[in-house]
Amino acid sequence: MSLRAFKIAVVAGEASSDMLGAALIKDLFELNPTIEIIAVGGKKIASTAAKTIQDNEVFSVMGLTEVIKYLPRLVKVKNQTLKKIIAFKPDVFIGIDSPDLNFSLAKSLKKHKIPVIHYVSPSVWAWRPNRIYKMQGFIDYLLTLFPFEPNIYKPTSIQAVFVGHPLAQKIPVSINKNLAKEQINVVEKKVLALLPGSRNREIKTLLPVFLAALKRMNLNDQWLIISSNVNADKIKMVDAIAAGSDVEIKWVDDATDLLKAADFALLGSGTVALEAMLCKTPMVVAYKISPITWSIVNSFKMMQLPYYSLPNVLNGGFMVPEVMQNDLTAERLSEVCTEVINQSDQSELMESFEKIHQTLLPNESNLAAQKVMNFMETRC
Repeated sequence: MSLRAFKIAVVAGEASSDMLGAALIKDLFELNPTIEIIAVGGKKIASTAAKTIQDNEVFSVMGLTEVIKYLPRLVKVKNQTLKKIIAFKPDVFIGIDSPDLNFSLAKSLKKHKIPVIHYVSPSVWAWRPNRIYKMQGFIDYLLTLFPFEPNIYKPTSIQAVFVGHPLAQKIPVSINKNLAKEQINVVEKKVLALLPGSRNREIKTLLPVFLAALKRMNLNDQWLIISSNVNADKIKMVDAIAAGSDVEIKWVDDATDLLKAADFALLGSGTVALEAMLCKTPMVVAYKISPITWSIVNSFKMMQLPYYSLPNVLNGGFMVPEVMQNDLTAERLSEVCTEVINQSDQSELMESFEKIHQTLLPNESNLAAQKVMNFMETRC
């Protein structure tokens, strides 16, 4: 049977969705080498056989006030991207995460009768749950990363299916920390992974507090503080901020390799916290948004859960410490980090990490790509 030469448009607006998009695109080409894909993405998607129509760095902003500042440029690039997708006449549009960007594109593309798949459910279980009813107006099919999510969409017309989390497949359930340290050329040292985030605002907001906390902790020479970033400009930014802190930061290329080797991780919130859990690394997760955004969130009671990091969400309760907003001071952060580092027995925490890891594994390694192909074969 001959394969149909489907045309697919993919938009991955952030670093984490770039990783998901690249994995999906590679699996799609393996299932059907005749397809044609255009994409918005980063370096990982650029390394695939897809044709990149826009680098995703321009979309790497966050928060209500931050988006307003860059709104004219964002609108211009988004409209240019939309025109390119419409001109391409895809059989399906796949938006990966970044709901603010991809939902806007999806609404416009539905007017052109283009079917829409969204990959990664927005955090409706924690933030603005009633969005699911609006989403059914412009999303046909939803690929979820977490097994509890499809049930949330049962009251809607959206067909949602759990496809597993690629990170859970990429990272072994059991981690050999000593071997991981050898692979990043660190021996007989303890490793503290310092990962404030990939966005400029996250780095500028969180890193000074992280560094001040580390200085207060006065770690001995048995500890190495290591970070990871593939973006040369962001590495320069981190080094410049760290220059006046008396905290020496070393670098490795791959964040996953770093987290596998780490004895402890100090993190910004996001996918990196999930990655640390999968790498079986004790952590403290910290986050801070602008005062205006925080005020709006509180005033309208937008948060549905008392925790926000993915390990705690998946656990259904606090499992790793979170330090957020007004509590995020160097003094408080150093206290929490010290408490986690000095905990003598981490076996119960590691057991919980492994159990959650198992729940995130799909039945088949390329399940997301299979679901996309099945959708196109039956709907396009």
